[in-house]
Amino acid sequence: MTSSVVTVSPLRISFVGGGTDISDFYKLHDGAVVSCAIKKYVYVHAKRHDDSFGERYRISYSKVEQVIERSEIENDIVRSCLELLDFQDPIQISTLSDLPAGTGLGSSSSFTAAVLMSLHSLEGRVPSRQQLAEEACHVEIESLKRPIGKQDQYASIFGGLNLLTFNNQYGVKVKEISISKANLDEFMRRSRLFWTGVRREANLILSDQSSRFIQNTESLQKMAQLALTFHNALELRRINWTQLAGILRDSWQLKKTLSPLIVTKDLQDFIATLERLTNCGVKILGAGGGGFVYVINGSSNESVWSHGLTKHNSFSPEIDFKGTRVISRF
Repeated sequence: MTSSVVTVSPLRISFVGGGTDISDFYKLHDGAVVSCAIKKYVYVHAKRHDDSFGERYRISYSKVEQVIERSEIENDIVRSCLELLDFQDPIQISTLSDLPAGTGLGSSSSFTAAVLMSLHSLEGRVPSRQQLAEEACHVEIESLKRPIGKQDQYASIFGGLNLLTFNNQYGVKVKEISISKANLDEFMRRSRLFWTGVRREANLILSDQSSRFIQNTESLQKMAQLALTFHNALELRRINWTQLAGILRDSWQLKKTLSPLIVTKDLQDFIATLERLTNCGVKILGAGGGGFVYVINGSSNESVWSHGLTKHNSFSPEIDFKGTRVISRF
């Protein structure tokens, strides 16, 4: 019997189409998102807990919980994962992350996936990616009633650079984008994530966006179409980087209309500085309100990042192709 397991689940970048993965939209219209998993991770260590500790559950994250009953666990993701899989044994669960939560990189869904994978592994099961993704969606959307879609769970669990499509009849489909290594390397070289310094609560923004669903429908339809256009542009043998930057700019203009909470007053100057970069596409990742901003350089000028931006924390992402996985068990 496995007594201890360590799992990792990558964070993600959502390039185009976010919001069209929410069921209210794709029940009526096809949704589409282009996203990738990146080499920044949420780590979960789960081990069977000895009765001598005096509690059945010890959960360690930004705080430490030591409780007897599963229903007493305050971490709602951990509690819901244990309930979904009906995990009965005493357990200790600890988590770490390469980047903070609330930064627009889908860390909540990555954590959910890593916890579920660790519980399956302790029980000797190897779930399919599809099963794990749907379980993670069930925890966050059905059990916890969070106003989110399904893109984050699928992006993290499947890994790679993908077109995700959403349809009420066939559910979620994952299509790996066909791109040469040279073009992929160039895509990542032209990509950069800038830290705004602001962590935010995504559920508040997403709830406001959901309340505006009817008036947002046309913008969301256009965003889904832009995701398909972005996908097609990435699969060309000779990629037009200026076109990609333009698609991202168009998508961002639409995203800003979904809720007034997406761009706060404190972020306006920061975003404006990035938008002044020559021939670049800019967008806030995740729900908005802070977190990381993604920028793609559509020009041949490699020094574009140095234009007044050196004081800001930033990094060039690398794609993770493996997705959620077990890295150690004993």
